[in-house]
Amino acid sequence: MQIVLKFLLMTVIMMMMRNVPKVQLAQLRRVWMQDHCQNGICSGIHIGRNDYVIMSQAPIAKQIMLTFVNSSIAKIPHLMFDTFPDLQVLRLENCSVETFERPQFDGASNLMSLFLGYNLLKDIPKNIFLGADNLNALTLNNNFIKSLHNSSFHALKELKELNLADNQLELLPLGVFATMRKLLDLNLAGNRFELFPRGIFDKNLNLTRVNLARNRFKVFESELFKMQPRLTLLDLSGLILQELTLNFPILESIVANNCDLRKLTVYGIVKELELRNNSLREIPHMPNASNVTSLDLSHNPLGNLQGNPLRRYTGLLRLNLSATNMHDLPEGVFKKQNHLKLLDISSNSLYNLKFIIFDSLKSLQYFYFQQNNWNCDFLQLLLNSFVKRRDISFMEDIVEPELVDDYIDGVACWYENTKSSRHCESGTLTDAALELSIVRNDIKTMMETMDKKFVKIYRILEEMKLRL
Repeated sequence: MQIVLKFLLMTVIMMMMRNVPKVQLAQLRRVWMQDHCQNGICSGIHIGRNDYVIMSQAPIAKQIMLTFVNSSIAKIPHLMFDTFPDLQVLRLENCSVETFERPQFDGASNLMSLFLGYNLLKDIPKNIFLGADNLNALTLNNNFIKSLHNSSFHALKELKELNLADNQLELLPLGVFATMRKLLDLNLAGNRFELFPRGIFDKNLNLTRVNLARNRFKVFESELFKMQPRLTLLDLSGLILQELTLNFPILESIVANNCDLRKLTVYGIVKELELRNNSLREIPHMPNASNVTSLDLSHNPLGNLQGNPLRRYTGLLRLNLSATNMHDLPEGVFKKQNHLKLLDISSNSLYNLKFIIFDSLKSLQYFYFQQNNWNCDFLQLLLNSFVKRRDISFMEDIVEPELVDDYIDGVACWYENTKSSRHCESGTLTDAALELSIVRNDIKTMMETMDKKFVKIYRILEEMKLRL
């Protein structure tokens, strides 16, 4: 009944338009959605910020999904949900949306998912989502939002996913998330946060996934999430934190890539650790390391892992030691890894190894060892006696043919003695090969250090650009 009354009102407005002065007529436009939309895709619609838009002559029923492309829509028309009363999913990404129009979501009780990423929004007004009481997912990433109000999300009591990534947020009002008791997934990556108010997440007891990557935290406090017993993923990638201590009763996965970490200590139970491209020279200290099933330490300057540092990681299923400056491995390094299914030691400077290293790897299914300095005789033995014999999957090399002596099953290698070598004619080459390996490793380390410094400089320049 309300919908019929609203459209009767629209008819009256259209009749009155005949007597409206010409100056105002330019701001009163009809947009017949049937002319622009087909199979849930709307294209070529242009709505200015000052336009009063009449969407259609009558409601369009049974349309549950709309995606706008190649359109410029400065504001969402307030009659959108009268025109499409059954709408459940609305995508207005990259449409130049600048502002909301009150009452923006009146009649949007069926709306479940709203995607407003890659637009020009700067603010989320108070109580703007009144009417969208059943919204489950709200995406506002890649806008220009600088601030939020306590009541910005007041009506969204059913919300489960909120994405505010890549905006310009610096502070959060204490109660901004308080009404969202069902929130599961929160993405705040790529903003300008240096700290959060104590208790900011205390009402969000069901949080399971939190992304805080690429912010400006100088320290991180695990106490922020003391009320979240179901937390499964915490992403801290891109934070400049040289030392980090985390304390969670139980957590499925921690991601801290590209943080320049030198030392990491983790208390409680964590199952997966992803720590790529940091400055770690030692394995993370974890009293409960036996619970870790996946450990990614690739692109860290760990070296040769002396002293059996993996002895506590007895539950590992996946281990990535790619590009960790290794030119040797001690005999008992994998002695406790009986359950390991995937091992990656690629992109190092390994020449040959003692076969006793592989004795404990009874469950190995994937073994990545390409991009090393393998001796061809050892590589042949490794493939025939271990890899192929157990039907273990491996990867081939990508190396220019003129830079290697041979390929064995697609993996590059170099010969040691004069009988087998096609390029080497000197006598004893074991030391020479090792020296060559170390030189290559030093060059690789230098390039990685330069890359990290370039990333930092680029980040500083971006910050300066935003300030200007």
